[in-house]
Amino acid sequence: MKHNITLFLLIALLLSTMSSCGSTEPSESEDTSAPVTDEIISEETEPETTYLEALPIIDMGGLTINTLVREEKANEFFVEDTGDIMNEAIYNRNLLLEEMYSCKLNWSIEKGSWTYVSQYQDLIRSTVMAGDSTYDLVTGQSNIVQPLNAENVFVNLLDESNIDLTKPYWVGAYTEGINLAGKVCTVCGDFALSSFSNANVIFFNKDLMDEYSMEYPYEDALSGTWTLDKFISISESVTTDLNGDGVVDTNDRIGLLGWHNTMQPFFTSCGLNYTEVNSAGRRVLLTPTDQMVSAAEKIFAFCHSDSFIEATANKLTTNDTLLPFFMNGQTMFFGQVLSTVENLREMEADFGIVPYPKYDEAQENYYTTILRSYSVAAIPTTAASSANSAMILEALAAESYYTLTPAYYDVALKSKASRDDESAEMLDIILDTMTYDPGYLSANLEGDL
Repeated sequence: MKHNITLFLLIALLLSTMSSCGSTEPSESEDTSAPVTDEIISEETEPETTYLEALPIIDMGGLTINTLVREEKANEFFVEDTGDIMNEAIYNRNLLLEEMYSCKLNWSIEKGSWTYVSQYQDLIRSTVMAGDSTYDLVTGQSNIVQPLNAENVFVNLLDESNIDLTKPYWVGAYTEGINLAGKVCTVCGDFALSSFSNANVIFFNKDLMDEYSMEYPYEDALSGTWTLDKFISISESVTTDLNGDGVVDTNDRIGLLGWHNTMQPFFTSCGLNYTEVNSAGRRVLLTPTDQMVSAAEKIFAFCHSDSFIEATANKLTTNDTLLPFFMNGQTMFFGQVLSTVENLREMEADFGIVPYPKYDEAQENYYTTILRSYSVAAIPTTAASSANSAMILEALAAESYYTLTPAYYDVALKSKASRDDESAEMLDIILDTMTYDPGYLSANLEGDL
């Protein structure tokens, strides 16, 4: 009976939690309800040839493949060869594919952040409605492009023989979650770095932990004892009214500063999901469990405590305005996407990285959400040749799996950015537990970064 009457109360509580943590975002034990994570492919299952080498070769006779990309993430798809390891990987990937398929890759750039959600969607929608074959592929922010799946503007990729969504360079959990009655119209995978650079992580200030004689949470994370209660306890223990004015605010020291997309990952990291597939094969809202209610109540209480400062309410509306608080030691934790590590290179104090915490020690796995501004791709129904489009999309992901992804993960992150071996171990945990919740994908929480 309790579960039946608390469904709408829980939804209201979650929405209230999100609202109290900022409704406006910057211009960026066994649990059967646990989110689905992407399957990790062992080295023993790797083919003797690369996945790209195993693909069929199609001579496109100099055909131009025109792809719509958002301006804000254009560098995921094309760059100049500047010698930087990431740029080199992207540049060489594109050059290889052009030679391999006798085609020209062209990138059409349009503004595509959440600020331009209507314009970007209307561009795709109007092009298809007009029967215009301008775009062979479209890419964009997941929570902008994915909603168009219901409008029949994209082909069903499950019908395309030149794309194999079971391969490890496609995010299987995303494909499973987005599958509606046998239709998968958008995909997420290695073709775009944001499919994993947008992983939500917790940065912590090591110097502050030293000041308070605290153990770094690495061992807890490795042993499976890094929990929501421990995170809250640490946050509360460092919260201090530094200027003695009787009010804890952005002039003081706090546990966590962030927006509502800083807080949402806690819900998923607690092993909870918003939706499930019922016996009829339809995705429906989950009936709340005791754990779901408990997690929501704890997150709600934390959002209303002195240990959390909501950024937007304090006119902190960009990453640039939040970074100094973490870098100068005013906040112990910083909940951000993995790529933020690149912005912390100049931080004088040492920092570490851990996954978002579990609900409790009985929870078997960590669950890492991906901020919804990661890139997805689709083929418009008016594409000149869906077969050619599918072939290029498959090849982009297949080659990136061996070149682009390792370059970012092993070099740009592990070697260049993380400051200790333990943080590198944490990255392994984070990237092995990435989760794609269809309920979160479809929720309208006014966009993301």
